Amino acid sequence: MRTTPALLLFHARVGSRVAIRALAPVLAAAFGLFYLLRPELFIMLARRLFADAAPLSRGAVTALILLAAAATTQKSVCFGLGGWIRSLPAAGRAHRRAAVFAVTLAQLPITFLLLILFLIGTLTGNSGPDPRPHPLGPTDVLASAASALPWLILASIAAAVVVVPANHRLLRFFFGLAAAILAAASAGNPAYAALSILILLGLDYLSGPLRISRAGPGRRNWMFPLGFPALLSVRALGITGWSGYLPAGLVIGGTALFLKNNPLPASLRSAAMRAGGAISIAVFLAFTAGLLVAGRPPWPWSRSWPRAARQRIVSDVLLLGIPALLLLVPLQWIGWPAVWGAAAYLPASAARAAGAVNGPRETRSKILGKLLLEGSIAAAVFGLWPYAGFVFLAFAPFVIEAAARLEKTLKVTAWDELHHDISGDPGSWSTR
Repeated sequence: MRTTPALLLFHARVGSRVAIRALAPVLAAAFGLFYLLRPELFIMLARRLFADAAPLSRGAVTALILLAAAATTQKSVCFGLGGWIRSLPAAGRAHRRAAVFAVTLAQLPITFLLLILFLIGTLTGNSGPDPRPHPLGPTDVLASAASALPWLILASIAAAVVVVPANHRLLRFFFGLAAAILAAASAGNPAYAALSILILLGLDYLSGPLRISRAGPGRRNWMFPLGFPALLSVRALGITGWSGYLPAGLVIGGTALFLKNNPLPASLRSAAMRAGGAISIAVFLAFTAGLLVAGRPPWPWSRSWPRAARQRIVSDVLLLGIPALLLLVPLQWIGWPAVWGAAAYLPASAARAAGAVNGPRETRSKILGKLLLEGSIAAAVFGLWPYAGFVFLAFAPFVIEAAARLEKTLKVTAWDELHHDISGDPGSWSTR
């Protein structure tokens, strides 16, 4: 095979595997929101976003969702691209375009979900002077999907261009985000689509080859008060590691819409606020801890430092808990019970997330689902019992102590096998 088709085929398989891994949690979250918000509210949100909103507002929301999805998949797609694959007879631009192609494929679950929301929002609305709903056939659904899919794919490509490492980082971010917004707003407006394509072509020319830096960015004096272990964690997370604010913000927005559209008694309203605040903290910590454990596994050499296991757990608690305090700002717009629910659950939840990050491998592989399940149960308890916050605060030190004891039992010298095909390993002499 020629080099370019083989390179594209390799990245297509990478992007497809990442998309398959992301498909299950994305669809599970979509169905969970569908049943949690009820079909009527779900349809209303889809109409407000895709049918009633202004084109640029709709494009901004869609672009931010796709950008968060691209940032989440970028680490998995671009991991190892500075190794043996660079020895192939292909230019640096070809490697970058292939990585953009893989990231675009990895966003397919989010793109598919946005397409479904677009179809629900546009096809369930009433058109014309007749207020009665009109029957829709398969032809109408296919025509609407065919008109929406190209601009969604174009917006996904623009989001992938932003996150794939290349030259002119700030230029790619601002102009790539603008291209994604214009592409997502281009349904029925060819001028937006043409301008988005022109911006993407210009960015493709200016981005140059794929940049995989082997050297660190150097010392950053403003990070030294955090200490060297915290510096490693911050570098492992990077900018894309804080994308947990997006799902937490969706939880806060869903809670605000639920309270606005449902007149409730004062007791039930306070219970919903407390539960919404607690679940927003749990969602943020679950996603951030999952990204942290992917970028910073518990290395054996870090345990040679003169630091106790409790100190390692406490440092991760502070690393995960301090950024979560920013969620208290939008929660105060909902009400002070939501702030109390989030603040009271934060210490115990951060300790639980730090323990999961530093736990055994079989525990770290299920960190997202486990923390989300525990957070949902805690939010339900908080909604039913207003004094549960004092219990969570009292149990936070015991959670830290249990996490430290579990971390001491971790076998850092255990064999950690690389999971890849033998045929894709150039260092393997096996032909089977």
